[in-house]
Amino acid sequence: MDWRQQYNRPLNDLEVFYSNPTAAAAGSGLSTAAPMGYLLRAPADCDDHPFLVIYVHSAPQHRGRRRIVRSTWGNVTRWTSATAGVKLRFIMGRSGNSSYDVQRRALAVEQAEFGDLVQLDFVDSYRNMTLKAVGALQWLNEYCRDARLEPVVLTET
Repeated sequence: MDWRQQYNRPLNDLEVFYSNPTAAAAGSGLSTAAPMGYLLRAPADCDDHPFLVIYVHSAPQHRGRRRIVRSTWGNVTRWTSATAGVKLRFIMGRSGNSSYDVQRRALAVEQAEFGDLVQLDFVDSYRNMTLKAVGALQWLNEYCRDARLEPVVLTET
């Protein structure tokens, strides 16, 4: 018999979190933040239970870089098979400059064309990379729970 079974206690706080994240947050005395809102119509759910979801940290103004990713290693048609689907998502916040409306319209057009953008309601900056990572996990939890693998690509495309 292992000591955890004998004493019925977790090894550490990380084990508590992985066994039940909601209860761990509630019992920690820490406040749980409200989910971030989405600024673009969210991409389609991963209703086909993909094998792999690749999410790439991006910025609103990097349309050309996203186009390059889609046409090279991010071209999911190259990796998808009948039994193992692959999804690509670009995670970003909103622009903090005065051209916000122009970028918002351009992103809406890009989303209508490709359907792979996840834009969350926070100012996209280097200081907010943690929010971007948390936002990606939030989207995965809400829309793509059945994916088997979720690698992150921190290229800031």
